[in-house]
Parts: sequence; C-alpha cells; structure tokens
Amino acid sequence: MPTCTVPIPASEPPTLVLFAPFGKHEAVPRERFQNMRVDFEKLSQHTHWELPDPLPWCGEWGYSFLLVDPRGTWWSEGDASNHISPEEGRDGYDIVEWASQQEWSTGDIGWGCGVSYYAMSAYQTAVLKPPHLKAIMIWEGISDIYREVNAPGGIPNVPFQHFWMNITGNGLGMTEDHAAASIEHPLFDEYWQSKVVDWNLINVPVLEVTGWSSLGLHLRGTIEGWKQMSSPNKYLIIHAGREWSEFYKDENINKQRLFWDRYLQHVANDVEKWPRVELAVRTSATESLRRLESDFPPKAQLIKYRLTADGKLVLNDGSASNSPPRYVAFIAHKSSSVALFDFKIDRRIEITGYSSVKLFIQGLSFPDVDLFVALQKIDKDGQTVKYYNSTQKLEADASFGWLRASHRELDTAKNTPERPVHLHQRRLWLRPQDIVEVNVELWPSSTIWEAGETLRLAVKGTTFTDQENMTQFKGPSHSFGEVSIWTGGEYESELLVPDVTPSK
Repeated sequence: MPTCTVPIPASEPPTLVLFAPFGKHEAVPRERFQNMRVDFEKLSQHTHWELPDPLPWCGEWGYSFLLVDPRGTWWSEGDASNHISPEEGRDGYDIVEWASQQEWSTGDIGWGCGVSYYAMSAYQTAVLKPPHLKAIMIWEGISDIYREVNAPGGIPNVPFQHFWMNITGNGLGMTEDHAAASIEHPLFDEYWQSKVVDWNLINVPVLEVTGWSSLGLHLRGTIEGWKQMSSPNKYLIIHAGREWSEFYKDENINKQRLFWDRYLQHVANDVEKWPRVELAVRTSATESLRRLESDFPPKAQLIKYRLTADGKLVLNDGSASNSPPRYVAFIAHKSSSVALFDFKIDRRIEITGYSSVKLFIQGLSFPDVDLFVALQKIDKDGQTVKYYNSTQKLEADASFGWLRASHRELDTAKNTPERPVHLHQRRLWLRPQDIVEVNVELWPSSTIWEAGETLRLAVKGTTFTDQENMTQFKGPSHSFGEVSIWTGGEYESELLVPDVTPSK
C-alpha cells in the first residue's frame, strides 16, 4: 500500500491528493533549480518541489493535504513497476475512497494540486470515476508519455529518462526502467498504450494549465487532455512564462484556490464564469498579450508556404508549381548543418494553434534519419528571437517538431493537414534511391510576427537547443550522412501555419 502523510487543519476540510514518486520525506534541494525564478523566501520550509505551500492551504484556507509515495517508491511496499498506468490508477481509486472516509476529511476529494507527475497521475485515477473525486487540476501534465517525452516523433529520449529516474528515488523493490523500455519498446505498442487513457471518460471539473515553454514535455499533452475530456466545466490556461515560477505566482495561486473553493468547498464564486481558454500570445521574447477564447485552437486561416531549393518560403495559392524538381541538403550528424527557408513578413500575422511541415526527403547515407524542425522568428535586425524553454532559459524557438523518418506512417483516422498523427506501429526504412514524403507535427504555439520580421523554417538532424537540456537532447540518434529535401514539380514540400484574427 502506498504510504502517505497528512497535514491536518483544525476543522474538518476537503482533501487534496498529492501523488508522485519524488519523496514526501525530504524535499528535492532547492539549489538544484536555480533557473526556476521562484521566490523561495515567501514559501515555508515545508514546501516540496512542484507542490504548494501547505501552511496557508492547510491553515486559513481550510484544506487537508494527502501526500502519497506511489507503490514501490521510497518506503511504500511493492514494486514501482507501473508508473502512469492502470495499476497506478487503481491505487489512486483506493486512495480517494480511503481518504473520503477519514475523520480529517469532508469526503470531497481533489487530485493534482501540483506540477508534472502530481498532475499527470490524475488521468489514470479520474477515468475510473471514484465516487468521491470531485475535481482535478492538471498543472503541466503529459498525457501520452510515448509521443510527448519518451519518444517524440519516434525519437527516443534516453538522456531525459535517466535524469528523471535519478530524481524519483529508489524503493524497496523493483522499479520501472523507462530508459530501457524506450529501447525494448521502440514502437507505440501495448506497453505505451496502457499509459494513455480515454480522456473522454473524465467528466469531473478540471483546470488545465501549461506554458509555451514546455516544448518536448508537458505542452502538447496538457492541451490534448483538455480537448478530449467530456467535463462541462473545463478550463485551459496557456502562459508564456517559466513552468515553476508561474505555478508559484500569487495570481496563479489565487486561481488554484478559487478553483478548489468552488468544487470542493462549494463556494459560490465566479469560476464557472471563467473563459474556457485563456491564452498568452507572445509579442517578444518575454512579453505577451492575454486573450480569451472559447476553444483551442481558435479559428484561423490556414496558410501554405512552398519550400524552394534556394532557401525561400513562397505563398502557395493552390496552383501547381512551375519549378522543376531540385533539392537542398544537410548533413544529419553535424549540428552546424541546417536547411533554412525564409519568408519576409509584409503584414502583422499571428500564428496560434497547430502547424505542420510536409517534406520530401531522400536519405543518401543511412536507412533512417531523425528530423528536428523549428519554426523561428527573425527580428528586423536579423536576430533569432528566443523564448523560454523547459530549462527556464531563453533558448527555444517559436515551435519545435520531431520525427524519425522510419516512423512516418500516418494514422489516417486521426490525421489532419495541420496536425499529423503518426501510428508508430512499424518502421519504414529509407532506401537511397527513394524520395519519400514525411509529415512533421509542430507543437502548438502562439506568436506574433510584425511586418519586416522573418518567418523561418529550419530543418536539421540534431537538436536546436543546448545539449544539456534533457527534454530536447533526443537519442540514441539515427542521424547520419547527407539528407536531401526535394522541392518543386511533384515534390510539394510545404509549411502549413494557422493565421489567427483575434476575436472581437
């Protein structure tokens, strides 16, 4: 049985479940997170990493916290062999129902009052519909581990998995090895499928929050979970700041409290008047506009740009290309080798939502290639604008996408032009004489380009960010040798982006 610790307030309160394998006994040292930009001085010594400060919550705000070490982690019995799985969900069901019967709880239970795993663990429990689970909060929560962090685009991310396993702590028994699993399960098989829920089964109120900075981590999954849930009371907030500093901002702590007050303490506040979607539209590296929407992505005009062999993006009006087939090449294993395609913006545009890239490629040296794709903003001075990344540094482009070419097969039932969905069920190897079509999903984004700035598409075989960034340094790599991108004639390589007109 998982072990738990409960701070108990003076009166009978509703309960928030905090469930993750990071250890409830000793907090992760704060000095390990120097880039978090969190004012630790305002947080009590009892505040654990990625969790709220229990003093106000379990004091004047009237909640009890149930902090749980999952099965097999730290001092909990059993094996930690099923992270984010149906087995863990069944443990979650039991935890909710057990907590609801305790004298220190009203019986109204919420799940997910923390970041990352504390949020992700809500999915597997909520789909089982424990009767006393009244609401969930997904603050930066991956919903498809394979597609979003362990193997985005089919490219394994073993460095991140080693990092993650090092901070989850050893248990008393066996533990699940995600790094080994990525090698043993390179495709989206039953092992990975079991870690993805049918989000439509979740109908309790939900607050979902993520940031454009969470590329290669929580961004895609948080939005996807929100889109698929059937709850009539669901709210999505996408910010433009750093992951952890946003969680601890006073204004966001107030939103957390308002949400839980409404659905656990039954306070008649204005939560149900909140907009369904609140977006930060980035205007510069660190500045953004706030906009309210009824859905995500908002309505947009899809714009196509043809890629040309001389490094340009050309507006595609739907007519056939008059250019003969030509190609531009890059060396996949060289970090300095990149194919660039530019379009000089002549009017203000806002790209908000899902973008995609269709490429016709030829692998001349190796039967596979890892494609790293970036949507970039070049300012009027010719400098690439960088945004916050999951490292909390200004090193990300407007959007990233990844694809291992052998994983290019599309799911025809789910695929759309602006959002490619890949099956990851088999590997289709490259042959030197073949030119093949690949479609790369660019993760959702929201950025404004002003007239005189440049929209740039960049394609290479290695990461665009610092290789110390564990969420971006994918590997082991399948990138080697020369790769050609074909354009013109029958090879209509193109970029597709959503141009949004803000709602009035």
